[in-house]
Amino acid sequence: MIRGSCALLVSLAFAWFHPAPAAAQDQFAGDVQRLVRSLDLKKAKVSVSIRDGDSDASLVAIDAERPMLPASNMKLLTTGAFLSAFGTDFRFSTRLIHAGGDLIVVGDGDPAFGDPELLADMTWTDADGKTHKGLDVDELVRIWTDAVKAAGIASVDEVIVDARIFDGVAYHPNWPKDQFKEDYCAEVWGFNFHHNLLHVWPKPRPGGAADVSRIDPNVPWLIRSNATTSRTGPQDRHTFWIQRPPDQNAFTFNGNVRYPATDPASVTLHDTPTLFARIFADRLKASGVPVRGHRLATADDPTFAGDAIGPEVRTPMATLLYRCNTDSDNLYAECLVKRLGYSATKSPGSWTNGTAAVRHIVSERIANSALAATIKPDDGSGLSRENRVTAGAITAWLASFHRDSTLGPMFIESLAVGGKTGTVKKRFKDVEKTGCVVQCKTGYIRGVSSLSGFVTAADGRRLAFSILCNDLVEPDALTKARALQEKIVTEIAETLRATAPRREALGGN
Repeated sequence: MIRGSCALLVSLAFAWFHPAPAAAQDQFAGDVQRLVRSLDLKKAKVSVSIRDGDSDASLVAIDAERPMLPASNMKLLTTGAFLSAFGTDFRFSTRLIHAGGDLIVVGDGDPAFGDPELLADMTWTDADGKTHKGLDVDELVRIWTDAVKAAGIASVDEVIVDARIFDGVAYHPNWPKDQFKEDYCAEVWGFNFHHNLLHVWPKPRPGGAADVSRIDPNVPWLIRSNATTSRTGPQDRHTFWIQRPPDQNAFTFNGNVRYPATDPASVTLHDTPTLFARIFADRLKASGVPVRGHRLATADDPTFAGDAIGPEVRTPMATLLYRCNTDSDNLYAECLVKRLGYSATKSPGSWTNGTAAVRHIVSERIANSALAATIKPDDGSGLSRENRVTAGAITAWLASFHRDSTLGPMFIESLAVGGKTGTVKKRFKDVEKTGCVVQCKTGYIRGVSSLSGFVTAADGRRLAFSILCNDLVEPDALTKARALQEKIVTEIAETLRATAPRREALGGN
């Protein structure tokens, strides 16, 4: 009898969430409901979904079908759709070709070309077959410059940058108009360079304006004026900032520079493809290769074909997903959604055809068509306030990757790990005590805080969750919403620990 009772207990433990016993599941759902009620925010809207990864059973649904703003949780849909469309072996590829008397840089929409966060880890092979690791932005351009000379090209008619894989709408119409200078609002092109940002390392220069000579890319002709000061007294503050008009690369440096910068100040660049055409032309001229002109490819140009010059610069799928989901990089997400649009239509990638492609892929992966229909993307990153999702659809989406042995591992590994990486490096420390792991994506825009992902037990049982909080307009609302998210995730982890199979009950000591 004792062995039989123990065997029955083990059976129930293994059955947890496949599906869970009704009483235990009701208690779990009730505990989460009480946490939501304790938020103590009258105006906030909260939507919660918790789903078993294996069975796809919904365990908790609190307003889980209410349309909500996802903020950066939108990236979960963008990256998952991109991975579903292209597979784990996909790589962006940026090429240089020689056709007639021209050099053409052929863009593939890669957000990583010249990304300063990645250059230090980039590996490349020179003309002699020697492998190198680490570059700066000038060295990246020099690889192609040296390749041109090695190919015996004595002069160039035009340097042309072909960015036609995407449309020419670089700034989403529903993004904040007053934030175009911020790094999270970088323009989106079919050819991107240096994350489409200018980096500046100012340092004081006694008796005058600050020294702003160190900039990346090295484009001093873009500096309109230097209106900084260099006061370094104990009462002085460091207030350096950069100004540019919305439609120009004409930079003014402002504020006081109290100390030498260790990390760069950044500002977005305008029309990076045209800018790179000039940068590359100038570098070629400086190396002794005359160039008559530089320009962007136009609609009247043919599809360019010619001899490859130098190495293709490639970015693998895993890097793209990690930069989107762990680093929460908006430029990457928007390039992925536009590249989806190009692939689906064979016309220049846009937010219109890209988000349509995302909706189509969601409808293919989520069996519940009504849930799939609640996903209404407007961009790829979640910066637009016109995006709408539901918590129930997000957990169904996430759970589909848990059950996908081909795509799931790469997708899940791209997420930030609670207490260890990305935007949750300092969160979810209490979850470690349960033996569970949190892999998730955060999201924030004004009035919105979102958190979606997985909690995985040591024995592999995995629950998908989505906690979407909107209308966070009251005092301390954001802090309270984040605290709620952490409490719910901890409750999930504690429940997984409490329902862990008791293997020792099968027999023996």
